Amino acid sequence: MAQIIYGIHPVKEALASSPLHFQKVMVSARNPSPTLQSIIDLTREKKVSIAFTDKETLDRMVKGGLHQNIIAILQEIPYADLGEMLSKPKQEGTKTLFLILDGIQDPQNLGSLIRTALGCGAHGMIIPKDRAVGITPVVIKASAGATAHLPVARVVNIAATIDRLKNEGIWVYGASGEAKDMLYSLDLNIDLAIVIGAEGKGIRPLVKKKCDRLFSIPMKGPVSSFNASISGGMILYEVMRQRMKM
Repeated sequence: MAQIIYGIHPVKEALASSPLHFQKVMVSARNPSPTLQSIIDLTREKKVSIAFTDKETLDRMVKGGLHQNIIAILQEIPYADLGEMLSKPKQEGTKTLFLILDGIQDPQNLGSLIRTALGCGAHGMIIPKDRAVGITPVVIKASAGATAHLPVARVVNIAATIDRLKNEGIWVYGASGEAKDMLYSLDLNIDLAIVIGAEGKGIRPLVKKKCDRLFSIPMKGPVSSFNASISGGMILYEVMRQRMKM
């Protein structure tokens, strides 16, 4: 099933990393800006079909989204193979870092987490197949093109996947608001997978039981928890900070 992504940065990033997934790029600009012209040139360089049309056509296709005069029609973006994701850190000789999302349903949150995970050096992300958002055009847009670079595996059973990670020697830590251990007291310079739960609900009980350790993020005020993408950003940055100190 074809998907649409739009906006200068998402289209440019996707073109640079995975042009084989493109069916066509559509542009509406009589006098393209230098930035837009560079994407037109890149489209031709990658031998991707390009069509020029009017702004109204693009407006209808994105249904009110900010397309910046360019959209791309892609084949369905394939999910990563979990086995290949697991082998990558070993090949690189680096400490493993995966992000596991247990039921995230907001595409903006997923896109933001993909972008943050990529920027903090994660090797990949694991999401459930059911009752959670997948890689959609909105997610691609929110990630600012990061979906083209970070492997995302989609699995049937998160709990069983955690068991597989443990068998590979990876520690699994879950973010939980009621946990006594604080994020900043943990040693995160280990082979690690971080679990973040759904907005408002947190990690499901069975998945929580599978975690080797639960931790919380210190916070003040009347609010009981942070937004999932904000929490993920703080956690991932702390992992990166600790690893950069070593």
